[in-house]
Amino acid sequence: MPRSAALAWWGATACWFLGTLAGRLTGHRSEVTGAVPLPVAVLVFAVCAGAFALLVHAARRGVKGAHPALAVAGGLGVVDLVIQLVGDVVARDFGHGGLFLAALVCSGAGFRLMFRSR
Repeated sequence: MPRSAALAWWGATACWFLGTLAGRLTGHRSEVTGAVPLPVAVLVFAVCAGAFALLVHAARRGVKGAHPALAVAGGLGVVDLVIQLVGDVVARDFGHGGLFLAALVCSGAGFRLMFRSR
């Protein structure tokens, strides 16, 4: 996987983490994130972002099976980002949605760069 694809995926991960954290801090809570205290939510968000970043690193290094796993996890992440963006547009929460839009753009770039022919 090219370095540029890894940077795009890491950028998407950072935007997702910051958007989720900003949403949690500003009161944008779902049934799942609203049920846990803030420190626990931040820890869970950090673990998820770290696991995805490690998956990108493994795909970058050529670990067998990491590339397809990244494609599946990235695809599920894109679906989640689209659902979140629709909710943000309906709720007119453009600050939270802006970071998720940036994550969606970076994810699209990550897919494009990951699967382009060399």
